[in-house]
Amino acid sequence: MPKFTYSARDTKGKEVKGKLEAKDAESLAEILQDKGLVVVNIKEQVSFDLEELSQINIGGVPMKEKVIFMRQLATMVGAGLPITRGLQVMEQQISNPQFKKTITQVKTSVEAGKSLADSFRASDEIFDEVAINLIEAGESSGNLDEILDKLALELEESKKLQAKLKSALTYPIILTVVIIAVMGLMMFVMVPSMSEIYGEFDAELPWITQFLMNMSNFFIGYWWAILIAILGLVIGYKVWIDKPKGKRNRDRILLKIPILGMIVSKMQIAQFTRLLGLLLGSGLSIIKALELTALSLSNEMFREVVIEAKNEVEKGGSLALPIARSKYYPLIVSSMVAVGEETGELDNVLAKISEYYKDEVDTATESMSSILEPVFLIIMGIAVAFITLGVYMPMFQLSEVMSMVIDIVNLVV
Repeated sequence: MPKFTYSARDTKGKEVKGKLEAKDAESLAEILQDKGLVVVNIKEQVSFDLEELSQINIGGVPMKEKVIFMRQLATMVGAGLPITRGLQVMEQQISNPQFKKTITQVKTSVEAGKSLADSFRASDEIFDEVAINLIEAGESSGNLDEILDKLALELEESKKLQAKLKSALTYPIILTVVIIAVMGLMMFVMVPSMSEIYGEFDAELPWITQFLMNMSNFFIGYWWAILIAILGLVIGYKVWIDKPKGKRNRDRILLKIPILGMIVSKMQIAQFTRLLGLLLGSGLSIIKALELTALSLSNEMFREVVIEAKNEVEKGGSLALPIARSKYYPLIVSSMVAVGEETGELDNVLAKISEYYKDEVDTATESMSSILEPVFLIIMGIAVAFITLGVYMPMFQLSEVMSMVIDIVNLVV
């Protein structure tokens, strides 16, 4: 946010000067007027000092800090402490520069009479629309401390689901990098040296060795073309997924990949049921809850089903019907949702489905790791065996030739 210098006068006519950050000059004028000040002049600062430079933060606000903030603020609000005082305490404790800056802005806004949700909405994007709407629901219902606790739990669960997938993919990625590094070392260092040695004998080489030498010559001669091709593929992929149709096709293909597609599907269902249940339990209307839940889903195929469900509910239809029609949501989900709608316990039913699919994600990620580890080890073994054969087979042939020559010489002598 831009920083402004201002001068104003209080009710006694005394001049007041200071610096504040705001969305724009009009927003700052409103804040000052809410404080009972008459604005004289507002000027935006275009320069920055060393103190501002030290506040630059790369990498955003860690999820852990957001969770701690939510839990501690919930404790203070639950103990009867005013929100402004709670924000003041948190402002002193937060070490992340970007987060500290945001909380300062939010505190100033709340002191000016705005709600906590509106204050976060006007600040930097630390929390998404889902979190802000939950805070808004908590303020409206008077259960802000409970909502903040639930929100902290939601942030933790969301982070855990992402961490499970990353953990399952870590080992295959490391092995892939190792295989590429070994192949690069062979193609650019070992095989060229081998080519020089075998070239001196002017003998016919095994097809494996010849294949490796041809590959090495190609990589050495056209490394720049390979680099340009890789760069082109990366840029092309980025342009492709930036388009709605491209992202949709990418997400559909992702779901068809064995094992990985199954894990992504279970993660999306767990996210959908957990968040929708939380939003409904917090007092949001089902239309608003479905709208926010759709925004939180990363896969377009699952998001489209939720948007379709929202449109169906707006017309007075059942939530379970569009889910049952979708091939991406299992029948058990639509059946349980239908039961929840009939009994009026939809939020509780969704929470139970979420717990079930969270356990399913745990099992699936463990299975993925146990399956991929031996597969990648076999691939690495085959690659190493292929290169080893290519390097040593000519040596065996030369050894046989040399033995034959020695035997002929012995016979002649």
